[in-house]
Amino acid sequence: MTDVAKEAFASSNYGLAVEMYERSLKMQGANLEVLLGYGDSLARSGRVREAFDVYSRCMGIAAVPQERLKHLASALLEDLVGLTQRKINLGSFNCASCQGTLHLPVTGYCGHTHCRSCYEGGKCCAACGQKLGDVGETNVLVQRLVEKWWPREAEATRARHEGDLLLKDGHPAQALERYNLAVKLAPNSPLHLSNRAHALLLLNRPQASLTDADHAVRLRPDWGKGHYRRGVALSALGRHEEAFFALCTSVAIEKNTVNVRHELTRVLHRILSTNHRRKSPPTPRSPYSVISESNARVRRNRDHHYHHRRPLMSPNQRHRRPALNSSDCEDNSSSEEEFTQAICRRLLFNNVPQPNVKFHTILDRVYQEIEKLKRIESMPAEILLPPLSSGTSLSDLDCVLCCRSLWKPVTTPCGHTYCWMCLDRCLDYSSACPLCVTSLADYLASNQKTVTEFVEKALMTISPTEYASRAASHRLELVQDLGILGSQQIAVFVCTTAFPCVACPLFVYEPRYRLMVRRCLESGVRHFGIAACLNKDATGSKRYAQYGTVLEIRDRVLMKDGCSILSTVGGRRFRVLSGGERDGYDTAKVELLRDSSVPQDHLPSLHELHYKVWLKGQQWWSTVSLHQQTEIQRVFGKIPAPEDEWWRLPDGPSWTWWILAILPFGPQLQVGILGTTSLEKRLRAIEKTLNHMEKRQLTITSPSSEDTTTSSSICSDGNNITTSTISIVHS
Repeated sequence: MTDVAKEAFASSNYGLAVEMYERSLKMQGANLEVLLGYGDSLARSGRVREAFDVYSRCMGIAAVPQERLKHLASALLEDLVGLTQRKINLGSFNCASCQGTLHLPVTGYCGHTHCRSCYEGGKCCAACGQKLGDVGETNVLVQRLVEKWWPREAEATRARHEGDLLLKDGHPAQALERYNLAVKLAPNSPLHLSNRAHALLLLNRPQASLTDADHAVRLRPDWGKGHYRRGVALSALGRHEEAFFALCTSVAIEKNTVNVRHELTRVLHRILSTNHRRKSPPTPRSPYSVISESNARVRRNRDHHYHHRRPLMSPNQRHRRPALNSSDCEDNSSSEEEFTQAICRRLLFNNVPQPNVKFHTILDRVYQEIEKLKRIESMPAEILLPPLSSGTSLSDLDCVLCCRSLWKPVTTPCGHTYCWMCLDRCLDYSSACPLCVTSLADYLASNQKTVTEFVEKALMTISPTEYASRAASHRLELVQDLGILGSQQIAVFVCTTAFPCVACPLFVYEPRYRLMVRRCLESGVRHFGIAACLNKDATGSKRYAQYGTVLEIRDRVLMKDGCSILSTVGGRRFRVLSGGERDGYDTAKVELLRDSSVPQDHLPSLHELHYKVWLKGQQWWSTVSLHQQTEIQRVFGKIPAPEDEWWRLPDGPSWTWWILAILPFGPQLQVGILGTTSLEKRLRAIEKTLNHMEKRQLTITSPSSEDTTTSSSICSDGNNITTSTISIVHS
């Protein structure tokens, strides 16, 4: 039965293990190993109070090593961890880890700033839970602001960190001197008091350590580390019940099970040992000495019965033992063997442990204290606010690139802070920091820029009006000339001709177009115009075609060097009315084009022409090899089917534009077809082109693996169809 229980415990089936151990106790009697296994199973199944009572009984049988209480400690910790779900209220100007004044601040990719000694690369940020990257350089701006705004607190924090280093190197006396200075400069900081309490305990001064820990708990009752320091100090003073209460409270608040586990196990062992010595239970100390000790007790009681008879007591009362029930020994003339068997039956069958009232009372206190702490508003270790009058200047928070107040401040790994958009524009031209020329290639590739919370909160606290004005100015700059709110002024990508409803993948590498795309995405517009470049030597709107297409951004892949690949789809066509320029890229005031309405009497002939050209296009497409079809569809997608009421659409049926995109037209003819508003003319242009290709027996060839398929590189002989079709479009 015991083997089955052990197997169930090993397979984490703790309920079955409890049942098997109970059966084993009833069948085999009280055995130390069985009781310990029973206690472990009870603890792991969540029955901590019952488990403690079983362990207490084991202590009465024999000395139980501290390691055997690991399951009880683990179960208790798991129970305490799930009691609270409190959100930590971090101060905007505090370290995200220790919640004190920042010392050598380092800002992570998540935007939260930590002390350098608190920052642990690869672990999760205490404020947001994101994984921290490698430790960067000190945040220059934050360090300067902390030293200027809170000089006394900064000096105290510096002394505390120096003490931490001395303590780590094994010099507690010297560390105590630095902690004394920190407490003198900032007497109401629980961080300094907690660290001094630790140093005092190492110097074997537990009472002084407890004084500092008590002060830290009074200053911040919802701080788990203060309760932990208090628990350790109480344990050193031998006040184990109070230490247990403090340690349990610490775990429930901060869930620091790794740090508390060993100390809590040791305190539990001391409590159990102390309780056993106080109770002095009549049960034998060893499971193997039941008979001998029982015989001794029989002899003592027999002598007492015959030589110290009291006439006022009845025979039953004289033979009654305080540790036995009257039913166990009713016949006072029974033999020694019968009396021994009665004692054995008592030990074998009385397996229900008596509750440990003191332990249960302590647990109840812990749960009551946790309920109180849930109602307390969480506060940072040190409350820091920027000075709003003297010593504060808006110039402290200016961007060195635009010389204006920082807007969405971001910090690079080298420790410098810039406006988000200012840094982006610099990185468009160079991947080095504008101030220290440190390479930011990895930072650029990670695309993990996040607003630095410390600086943004400082801006919003010191100059809320100026910051709001800066935000409004940024939004205006962002949406200007992007074609929103009914404006027909759009940004123009001068590159090639795109067609409505047809995919147009783009590789963006020029800094001006990086900026243009970034503005489109940040503003939420997600569209821009594209027009073919017809005259590279010209300037302004004369450089590109008069007609173009509005592209909608579907997806963006940002590459390591800052370039991007855009997946776009053509939308409405436009005609350029006037051109402009902004930050290096072209803008234009445009007029959206729409096909001319078809008279009712012309609809039958248009339907006939449409059906005829559709069949001819399908027939031509079937002559293209499977490999070439795959390559074309990879770029442009599959040919669309004719829509319902295609003649009413502003750009006509989408399949016509798909055919036009892969036919070998020259740039001028592509622009001419794009600008025509007659659906009939476009259909006839397609028909005549397909007839011309059929006569010349042209075939489609796939492009080389190093080239990109474009709408002007489909024809095998490289000849573009120009003159023969222009007459149709412009007639």
